[in-house]
Amino acid sequence: MKSGSLADFQDIIVSIESKSYEQNKHFEMYRCKIALLDGSNLRIFEKYDQDILVYNSYYWLTSFNELITGWDCAPHHHSLDSFPHHKHIGSQGHVTASAERNLRDVLSFIKKSLV
Repeated sequence: MKSGSLADFQDIIVSIESKSYEQNKHFEMYRCKIALLDGSNLRIFEKYDQDILVYNSYYWLTSFNELITGWDCAPHHHSLDSFPHHKHIGSQGHVTASAERNLRDVLSFIKKSLV
């Protein structure tokens, strides 16, 4: 992951369950699933174009893989002040504006919720 160091959040990360990296002509893509202190997990996807983060999604799920909060920047919620960044909250997936824009922001948000 380029946008944030997992090492800075070792107090809430129990393990890295899977990690993958792909590269083609134009993009680098990172996927990762981490297990968190409370039994929940975070699914991470980041896409870079020449070191610039062009797309991300971070989905925080319960131990039963039910949505707690999901963040992404898919450009489909034009009315939000944080467009294209937004978050989906709870099992209903209520969409709202998001101040969290990268992995560090998301892990900081989760850390505040867990400790």
